[in-house]
Amino acid sequence: MSAPLNIPLKEIEAVTNNFDDTNFIGAGFLGKIYKGQLPLERGLVDVAVWRLDHSFWLQELAFEKEISILSRFKHMNMVSIVGFCYEDNEMLIINERVSRGSLSRHLSDRELTWMRRLQISVGVVRALSYLHNFSIIHHNININAIFLDQNWEAKISGFEYSMRISAGNLDLAYEKLGMGTYKSDMFSMGIVLFELLCGKETFVSKEDNSFQASSAIFHYENRELHKFVDPDLFSQMDPLSFNIFQKQHIVV
Repeated sequence: MSAPLNIPLKEIEAVTNNFDDTNFIGAGFLGKIYKGQLPLERGLVDVAVWRLDHSFWLQELAFEKEISILSRFKHMNMVSIVGFCYEDNEMLIINERVSRGSLSRHLSDRELTWMRRLQISVGVVRALSYLHNFSIIHHNININAIFLDQNWEAKISGFEYSMRISAGNLDLAYEKLGMGTYKSDMFSMGIVLFELLCGKETFVSKEDNSFQASSAIFHYENRELHKFVDPDLFSQMDPLSFNIFQKQHIVV
C-alpha cells in the first residue's frame, strides 16, 4: 500500500491557479474544494484539493484523521487519497477527483434512476461494513460525504469525525446515546436511504429547520410513504423493492 505523497504547496497552487474561483468545485463544513490536474509518475491525475478552513478550531485533528483513514484503509467505495500538504499554515488534502461530485448535487436528478439509487446504497453500506470490521466508525455519513464516479458508483469521504473503538472500553454515556457505536453510522445511513428514496433532502426548509422524519414515520405507519416519492421515480420501482427499501430506512 503506497503512502500519500507530501506535495509542496507551490505545486498545489500551480494546479489550482492559486485557488482561483474558476477551479472551485464545492465546500464542506471544514473548508473549500478545488479541482486540478496533478502530474504524477503515472501521468496527469484529476484531483480534488480540500483546503481546510483556518477558522475551524479542530482543523489539525481533522486533517490528521482524514489522512490517517484514507492512507490505511482502501475500498472501492472510498475516495482515494493522492497526497497532502502542511506548509505555510496551509492544510491541504489531495484526493483523486470523483467525476460527478457529491450525491447532494444529484439527489433529484432524473439520471439517478431507482436502480442507480440502489447501487449507491449498497456501495455505501459495503464501505461502512468494511470500516466497521476494523472498529472504525465514520460518524459523518450524509449526502455531502458521498461522491459519485462516472458509473454512479459511491465513494465515501469526510472522515474528520471518525473514531476507532475498542471492544469493552466504550463509555456507557456514549453507548446510551448511540454515539461512539455503529448505531450512529446506521442512523445516518437511514437518513441517506430516505433521501435516496424520496429524491429530496431530509430538511423540508433550511430556513425554519423543519424536519421530515416524523412525518415520514407517520406516513409509513399509514402505508402512505409513497406520497413522499417523486412520481417518476416511484414508477420505476418494483412494489417488493419499494417495500423492502422503505422498511430498511425506517428500521435503520
